[in-house]
Amino acid sequence: MSTVAMTLNLSSLIGSVLIAIVCVFMLSVLLRSIIIKPDVVLILTANNYLSIFAFEILSVSNNMDVYRAQHKLYVAEETLICRIKGYSIYSLTAIIFNSFALHAVFRFCRVVYPSHIWLQYRITYAVIIPMLWVISFLLLLPVHIWHDVELIPTENICLFDVDDARAYRWSTIIIYYLPMIFIGIIYFKVVRYMHRSVLTTSVRSKLDLIVARRIVRAVRVLILVSAPTVVMEVMLPSTDTLKPLFYRILNATLVMIMVALSLMLVYVTPQLKQILARFAKRNRVSSVYLK
Repeated sequence: MSTVAMTLNLSSLIGSVLIAIVCVFMLSVLLRSIIIKPDVVLILTANNYLSIFAFEILSVSNNMDVYRAQHKLYVAEETLICRIKGYSIYSLTAIIFNSFALHAVFRFCRVVYPSHIWLQYRITYAVIIPMLWVISFLLLLPVHIWHDVELIPTENICLFDVDDARAYRWSTIIIYYLPMIFIGIIYFKVVRYMHRSVLTTSVRSKLDLIVARRIVRAVRVLILVSAPTVVMEVMLPSTDTLKPLFYRILNATLVMIMVALSLMLVYVTPQLKQILARFAKRNRVSSVYLK
């Protein structure tokens, strides 16, 4: 095992642990605010962090297995649990991107269909969010049925084989292309609607327009960050030089994507910024009082 491969694995492991800790902190802050004053935006944001947290827990588990295996402390077998863990990694990635798309749906409905009040109810999204998780798993179920998720002997975890073009094409379409296209279409319509409509004088409409533009910019960044992953999935399997590092590079890239998503959620959610600002202010006041 090369030093580069071991370094990539250790970096991914540390990165996944740190992101998981950040998610726990953000969820604790969000849940406290949701209990005090339930808000659909905060519920959607909490769902985002929950999906990232679930992904990172599995990622930490996989990275630990790789770390133990490369130090001769563990030998994996292709069991049903191993395959389900691999399948869940891809499904959770889809949930993360689809949860981001759900933000787009909410803003779109609130701007374009303000009279459809039920589309802004908390109970509506309390039903939609679990359905989103189930649908995301179902859309990627074919790769599990096709037995595309298998034990990778060099990694000691179950993933797609590096040469399995069918699995990578299907997963790339479901995980990246569909949510990105969906978000792009929705926010193009939102911006065009608000430029044409005369009903954009309300404070909430103006705020939604600002958030819409932020999410459009965030999606552009997300596409740029995700692009290397898609390129690697297409190019690396046919490149003999980097082929042994394919999974390590892919994993490190996914860690960077999760970091970008965590930061973008703060950027596109004014309510979350306010909560964090109040939290920081309380901590400063407590520190001064203790001194």
